[in-house]
Amino acid sequence: MTPDPLLRSLRDPASMATLTAVDWTGMMQRARPRALLGKLARGAAEAGVTGLLPAAVQRQFASVDRLCAYNDEHLKAEAFLTLHALREVDTPVLFLKGAAYALLDLKVARGRVSSDVDILVPRDRLPAVESALGGAGWLGVKLDAYDQRYYREWMHELPPLQHQYRATVMDVHHTILPLSGRIRPDAQALVRDAVPVEVTGRAAFVLQPADMVIHAALHLFQDGDLAERLRELVDLHELVGEFAATDTAFWDTLAGRSRLHQAGRPLYYAFHFARRLLGTPVPDRFLGGLSPRPGRVALAVMDTLVPAAIVPSLPDRVPPGAALARWLLFIRSHWLRMPPPLLARHLAIKAWDALRRRLG
Repeated sequence: MTPDPLLRSLRDPASMATLTAVDWTGMMQRARPRALLGKLARGAAEAGVTGLLPAAVQRQFASVDRLCAYNDEHLKAEAFLTLHALREVDTPVLFLKGAAYALLDLKVARGRVSSDVDILVPRDRLPAVESALGGAGWLGVKLDAYDQRYYREWMHELPPLQHQYRATVMDVHHTILPLSGRIRPDAQALVRDAVPVEVTGRAAFVLQPADMVIHAALHLFQDGDLAERLRELVDLHELVGEFAATDTAFWDTLAGRSRLHQAGRPLYYAFHFARRLLGTPVPDRFLGGLSPRPGRVALAVMDTLVPAAIVPSLPDRVPPGAALARWLLFIRSHWLRMPPPLLARHLAIKAWDALRRRLG
């Protein structure tokens, strides 16, 4: 069992009853900024140990429980308002991540806070969708001309939108990885095989379970820098736990969808570290059948960097090894996201902009 109190509490919530005051102080400081407090509160409740915890911890857990319940209803309301805004647009609307988890009432939604709404629509419907959302008060976040072009030509989503009155942020996707990246998931299959869900009388969709897991893995290990993003690994752990428990063919389906979406390597990393850090039960035959998989050297490097980078640090005490690991994985995320010429141009433009702002 890991000696880290945060990881130990996520893996075995009953162990929270044995934590010391020093353990609690450090764990709460690390968990709160990374939106893990709700997961700890839910884990303690399900393990039946909440009443054994310090009174101050119980008060904070009760508070975050109320916040998570409000957030769940907020996401459902935003989903309904999004569908209302798009009622005249002939397009399927897929809800992603937090909104999808809330609409399906998945276990992963419990104890989870997510302020943004993410949707996916076919790429040829983006102009109509953007126009309809603009008419309903969703305005583009102000970006310069280069960033606008960066999003619209190379990314997997429009520039972020924010509602002028409710201040909710929305990301409108047309696929789940940047177009400039090395992996190209099958965007048509994501829409074609989506699962219908009703939102207060309106028809919507979510990704099928295997695609939902693949999206989470790609977001973390192909399109992310992993810096203190343990919550995303917890999401993955809880998604596969629920899906595998209710569908005996889940792992076979996931293997097939991973080939369709070219997601073998990111999935391998995702489940390798979910198993190592959180104890996620992953069949050896599934991991062994993924292709392509990382080689021994690449896996050894990631085994050194990922645990140091992904586990939250104390706000005022970031270990030098963690800082270096996060910087290296940040570079890796950009390397995977763009081909070298585009990456060099992008970094040069961003460096010049930063210098101008500093001097100006």
